[in-house]
Amino acid sequence: MKTTGYVGLITGLVVVCTGSWVLANGFRNPPAGAEALGRVGGKIAQVDDASAVEHNPANLAEVKEAQVMGSVTIINTGTKFHSPMGTASTEDSWKFLPNLFVALPSSNHNFTAGLGITTPFGQSTVWEKTGAFRYTAPYSAELTVININPTLATKLGDKVSVAAGLDLYLSRLDMKQVLPWSLLTGGAMPDGTAHLQGDGAGVGGNAAVTVHPTKGQSLALTYRSPVKVDYDGDGEFSGAQAVGMSPSSDFESSIEFPTIVGLGYGIELSDTVRIEADVEWIEFSRYDSLTLDAGNSNPLLNGPTSPNPRAPLVVRQNWKDTWTFGLGADWKVAEALTLRAGYIFLQSPVPEETLAPTLPDADRHVVTLGTGWRRGPDRIDLAYGYSIIGDRDVMKDQNPAYNGTYETTSHLMSVSYVRSF
Repeated sequence: MKTTGYVGLITGLVVVCTGSWVLANGFRNPPAGAEALGRVGGKIAQVDDASAVEHNPANLAEVKEAQVMGSVTIINTGTKFHSPMGTASTEDSWKFLPNLFVALPSSNHNFTAGLGITTPFGQSTVWEKTGAFRYTAPYSAELTVININPTLATKLGDKVSVAAGLDLYLSRLDMKQVLPWSLLTGGAMPDGTAHLQGDGAGVGGNAAVTVHPTKGQSLALTYRSPVKVDYDGDGEFSGAQAVGMSPSSDFESSIEFPTIVGLGYGIELSDTVRIEADVEWIEFSRYDSLTLDAGNSNPLLNGPTSPNPRAPLVVRQNWKDTWTFGLGADWKVAEALTLRAGYIFLQSPVPEETLAPTLPDADRHVVTLGTGWRRGPDRIDLAYGYSIIGDRDVMKDQNPAYNGTYETTSHLMSVSYVRSF
């Protein structure tokens, strides 16, 4: 009976251990840079600074001066859960995502080299320890993903720019969950903690092309390949020895981050007003299952009746491919001042059957406003976004403890500084 109870607890942790990573669009982060956030649905075809490394590297060929850009995206989000079984709320609502970009045109302007150090995926979710998920989901789950992205862009004549680059993902996964040993033993024992932590890396590539069919029009196509990250680390289970369990184990897992294809069309309505429409396809279906290898603890994860208890545990996820649709615009009010606005619709890839407390994802509409102020070689950009998210009612989750209503609010803010040389 002890083993069965222990298996149930750890399985609950495993089901959600990849669900904590982002606040919108699966485990993908908001776009880097305040200009991109300010016109969130139109950031591909008309991006014109060093942040093109991420949004459309082909447009680096249009950057005529060396540039350095630093930005931070600030997110405030919270989720409340309620069901007949209880309630719960998230804590630690503030998240900070830094990004850095560099663009270096060649002396003859035939090529432009770019480098981005970004956080395209990752964040964290922290639930209160005394809520409905106390013993069925991690109270702390965090993923960090840093993308080191070198890129090279060039122009093919006056109307076409192309680019290609590498994506090197460096990642860390960290999860903690309360373990109620007293419920397993029938005696008075303090709760323990399961702590799983691993590091990993993966490599992918990206390419882009921008075409200017006529003056004032831009058509862009971007591609980022999937990147698989393998995680290696350790698992620790405090108090496990007192109930005859192993207090530590190896920890291995892997995630395949999605293919992303983007298409943007922009037009200059006048010398001061631009608009753009974007659409993206995101191949989240690559995340169809989660494999967890806990080494000598695998028999506990699989249960004593499993035909192969020492094999890694595989939990279905069955995420779906998704689309995003958006618009963005800016208005150059004066030589030094630009105003921006944007809208984007984000589909959730997470089906009801595999939704987890640490990723109560839902379809959402995001509306943003932004501004940019330029003085000489310096530019400062600010942006704010609000996510309109409907309640997510879950009735047929593979883990019945997760059935209920999830209410999420999310605010996005970004500030960037650009210096040209």
